[in-house]
Amino acid sequence: MTTGGAVGTGGAGDTRARPATAPTPAGEPTVRIAPAAEATERFAPIVVQTAAPALRLSFVDGVRAFAAVFVVAHHIWLTTYPGYPRDTGPAWASWLVYGHLAVAVFIVVSGFSLAIAPARRDYRLGGVGRFLRRRAWRILPPYWAALALSAAVFGLITPALTGDLVSVKGIVVHALLLQDVVDAPRPNGAFWSIAIEWQIYFLFPLVLLVRRRLPGWALAALGLAVVVAAQVVSERVPALDGIQNLTPQFFALFVFGVVAAEVVRSGLRARALVGAAALLCLAGFVVLAFTAGPVWVDAHYFWVDLAVGAGTALALAVLAGGGWRPVAAAFAGRVPRFLGHFSYSVYLIHLPLLWLVYHFGVEPAVDSADARFALLLVVGIPVVLAASYLFHRAFERPFIEHRSLAELRGRSAR
Repeated sequence: MTTGGAVGTGGAGDTRARPATAPTPAGEPTVRIAPAAEATERFAPIVVQTAAPALRLSFVDGVRAFAAVFVVAHHIWLTTYPGYPRDTGPAWASWLVYGHLAVAVFIVVSGFSLAIAPARRDYRLGGVGRFLRRRAWRILPPYWAALALSAAVFGLITPALTGDLVSVKGIVVHALLLQDVVDAPRPNGAFWSIAIEWQIYFLFPLVLLVRRRLPGWALAALGLAVVVAAQVVSERVPALDGIQNLTPQFFALFVFGVVAAEVVRSGLRARALVGAAALLCLAGFVVLAFTAGPVWVDAHYFWVDLAVGAGTALALAVLAGGGWRPVAAAFAGRVPRFLGHFSYSVYLIHLPLLWLVYHFGVEPAVDSADARFALLLVVGIPVVLAASYLFHRAFERPFIEHRSLAELRGRSAR
């Protein structure tokens, strides 16, 4: 086995086309919103009033859980079938090569979830400094703990095979969430999207400011125009090609999620046309995957991400508005919701855990790639989920339940 497949994100170290992503936490997992008395006029072309007395968004946790497990399975595929972006695995598992698209889902869900509370206050954030402090308190402690774990596994447990992934520079760069800006060894190749979303948080207040002045469709169009312009400039001006390392399309996806939150704010039900548009966007990717293949898709992820992200945002609007009830019920089931609560921890530590299971258990036990893939699926996923839950209890949950260092110290004193 080559360690790049298990540790990195598929292709060597290129940060411009990454096959997998991170579920970063955002917003309240379950929200009840009473419907508004009437629809917002400027959003009327997209939604209509719902008769439901309230909207439950429990399905959002299930969406996170599905994406998180998909990312784990994707990295199991990468571990046993090298050669990404070429599909070198069995035909029935070809869909696992597209793990990168989970990032589109998570970024849209992040914008959607974070916009719910401000949307109820006419898109007012309630303090930029307060928002950024709470985001940092929520995501950084478990992230730093996972960074330490990754450095220990790859730098100390298997240094002969993975030691080049760990360096002082790499640890400092990742601790400061600058890995998409500064080139350095990657102690955990999955951390790239966390840096990108952290940087998007600083633009969130501006997004809300524009949303207060423009209708949702105009904000989405503006966000799309900005990122397309950035991509075109980065492709045509060599001195600015580093913009692509920031994965600019993710900003547009985040904006799409913010726009979709209008359905929750106004207690509205998305029209059938919205659901049809969502299915069209997602079906378009499926057609491309079958006809063009993963090598082409990998080279065009900028546009593919935008299409899948738009479809995800539209789907969230439909689900939040009471549509697609069987789908919403499936995502809102007890198991998906439970897994969704610690999906961030699953992402943070799944790579070092999979590497340990593969290197010390699977690789010595069986020889064929197909057998290793099956065994790593059967053993690796339960190990990752169990260890991630314990990690969540130790390093993530305390920072969810307690909003300040004083509260956390009070808990420890008791």
